[in-house]
Amino acid sequence: MSFSPEQTEALIQPLDRKDVKNRTGGGNKKLSYIEGWHAIAEANRIFGFGGWTSETLQMECVCMEGTISYIAKVRVTVAGISREGWGAGHGRGGSVGDKHESAVKEAETDARKRALMTFGNKFGLALYDKEQANVEDGSTAKPAPVKSEPSAEYKRQVATKAEMDKDPLFRWTHRIAQLTGKTNWAEVEVHIRQSKDFNDEQREELLKKLAEAKARAAEFFNVKS
Repeated sequence: MSFSPEQTEALIQPLDRKDVKNRTGGGNKKLSYIEGWHAIAEANRIFGFGGWTSETLQMECVCMEGTISYIAKVRVTVAGISREGWGAGHGRGGSVGDKHESAVKEAETDARKRALMTFGNKFGLALYDKEQANVEDGSTAKPAPVKSEPSAEYKRQVATKAEMDKDPLFRWTHRIAQLTGKTNWAEVEVHIRQSKDFNDEQREELLKKLAEAKARAAEFFNVKS
């Protein structure tokens, strides 16, 4: 498979300066970026709602002291072409659960943007050029055709996200499945036991899944070593 002429034309168009955000990074350095929602909106516009998929391949908690940090690896597939990107996320405020949730979401969004970036200027590639030669005022790409019926995989991802947003039990079951050997298991267990989001039956179910995840992580570590 390959991109249509309309899609190719859209991908090579300059990035509109109004879509670029700025923040201050380390060393008081000014950093330019596009927001995660904008990258998804552009992918839907150019590739079609059912024309691309995003898959989280890896999610790992790398820091549990104070600020909670995760790294993630995401694969984006378009027209049979797959690109991967790594990202990081940090949770600083709220409860332990809030920090984990914030860090996971940020890491996944960052990784998805980096994977999409490889497809062209509209996804932020233009920002990696210090001169930003392909960032222009008022630039617009030609709209790409959008398929009316989303793919089954896209529907599944949307349904999964919607379920996670409204159901804390589902969200934590999904999160536990992604924990690794570097996880602070005791801290996660404390959060589950103290959370008011679950009843006793749900709490026991999560603790059981946590114990199973811990055992799998320990077995994997022993095999690797």
